[in-house]
Amino acid sequence: MATNASTWFYREPEHQAYLIAERVNHSFWGNRINAIHLDCTNAEPPFRMEGAWHHLPVTLEWIPNDYLIMTIQPDDVVQKLIIGVKELLGFPPTISYVNAGNTMFVEWYVKDADKRIQEIQGNPNYTQIKRYTK
Repeated sequence: MATNASTWFYREPEHQAYLIAERVNHSFWGNRINAIHLDCTNAEPPFRMEGAWHHLPVTLEWIPNDYLIMTIQPDDVVQKLIIGVKELLGFPPTISYVNAGNTMFVEWYVKDADKRIQEIQGNPNYTQIKRYTK
């Protein structure tokens, strides 16, 4: 199956967990993001997938053509996955941060990015806040 982000992020995919998982996993693998496997846990917007990349648990949540939020445990190799998702979606993340539970959030926004940045920067529960530029 030849697929890319246009089949699940830039337009709404079919609401079947198996097909969403196939599209997303093949998009990652086709972009040389190996060692990732995700299962679809919510086949309705916001779509949600859970799995692992190397040894790290990872989740993706998105609303097509609006936002994608990736959660993962902070690790030295996470930057490689962020770069891979950036290349897959075609634009850099908006912001990343770590919450009090030591979970890293990396967020890509097509819409309302500045509003989300203000929400994160004003919250004392978040650390290691990083804004990305195009």
